[in-house]
Amino acid sequence: MRLNPSLYGVCLVQTVMALAVLLKASPAESCSPPPSPSLYYTFTGSLPGDGETEVSLDGVVLLTSRAWRIESKPTHTPEMFENVLTVTVTDGETGVVVPGKLRSWWGAPAGVAWQPDNPLLPNRRYELVGELRQSHARPAEAQGPTALRETFSTGTQVSPPLELLGGLDVSLESFEKDKLDCGGPYSGSCDCRKVGTERGTRARVRVPEVRGGAALGTYHFELWISDRTPYRFDEPDQHLEHDVSQGIWGVNSSGGPAETLIPMPEHDDSYTPCFAWRVRDPAGHILEGTPVCLKETVEPPGLLGCAVAGGTASTRTTAFLALLGTLTLMWRVRRRWG
Repeated sequence: MRLNPSLYGVCLVQTVMALAVLLKASPAESCSPPPSPSLYYTFTGSLPGDGETEVSLDGVVLLTSRAWRIESKPTHTPEMFENVLTVTVTDGETGVVVPGKLRSWWGAPAGVAWQPDNPLLPNRRYELVGELRQSHARPAEAQGPTALRETFSTGTQVSPPLELLGGLDVSLESFEKDKLDCGGPYSGSCDCRKVGTERGTRARVRVPEVRGGAALGTYHFELWISDRTPYRFDEPDQHLEHDVSQGIWGVNSSGGPAETLIPMPEHDDSYTPCFAWRVRDPAGHILEGTPVCLKETVEPPGLLGCAVAGGTASTRTTAFLALLGTLTLMWRVRRRWG
C-alpha cells in the first residue's frame, strides 16, 4: 500500500506548532499566583479532651484550629498554625516543664500534635497551656479562644504498635476529565478555563484496616506513585531511577478499610506504575506496607493526533524528539517515493 506523504506534512505542521508552544514559557512559568489573604487563628479544641484519663505514656495531644481570612492584608507567605503556636506541658505534682516537640498532622481533624521527648510518668496528672502569638490584629469576626488550658492524666501503658490487617488493593480505570485552557503560552495568565473533556487514567485504591498506635480521630495513609520500581520512603535522590514520581497522596481512615480515586500522573511515554505506601498516627508511629506494582500500563496523552505528549519536566525534550522523528519519517518517505 502506498503511503501518503501529505499525511506526514500535516503531522509535521502540527508538531512544529506544538514544539513552538512547548518551548515557550508555560503559563505556570510566566506568571505568579496572586497573593493570598493573611490568616488569623483561634483554637477549636484538642484530642484527647480536657480532663481525659488513661492517656498513653507516649501520649500525644492534638490541637486544632480555625483560620480566619484577613482580606485587607494579602501575602504570598501566610503564617501557618504551627508557626504561631506555643505549647507548654507541666507535671501537675512537681510543676516541672515536660520537654516536647510539635508536629503537623494531616489526618482528620488536621492540626498540630504535641509529643513528649520521653515517655510520661504513669498515673500522673499534667497541665497543658496552648497559646497563639500572632502579629496581626484580631479580626472582628474571629470567634474562639487564642489560649487553651487543659489537664489530662496518664495510665500505665504506651500505645500498642501499628498493625495492618491486609494489603493495598489497586486497579486502573479510564475516566472523563475536564480539558483546560490556561490562556496559552503568550498570555501570562494563571487562569484556566474548561474547553472540553478528554480521557484520563485513574487508580481506584483501597487501603486496609489498621489497628493500634495513637489514633486521635484518624490514621493517615501516604501513597507514592512511581514507574517500574516502588519509591523508597526516606531515601533521597531517586530522580535518576524514576521518570515518574508523584507523592504523597493522603488517605484518612478511622481504622476500617477506606477507598479513594487517584488521577494517575501523565508522562510522555507509557509506564507501569508502582504504589509505595505507609500508615502513620499523630504520635509519629509509621508502618510501611508491601508495595504494589501493576502489570497494566498508563498511556501518554495525545496532542493534535500526533505523538507529542503534554507532560511535566521532559515535555520539551519529547516535543523535540517528536519533531526529529517526524522529519526522519518524511525523509524516508521522500527517499522511497521521490
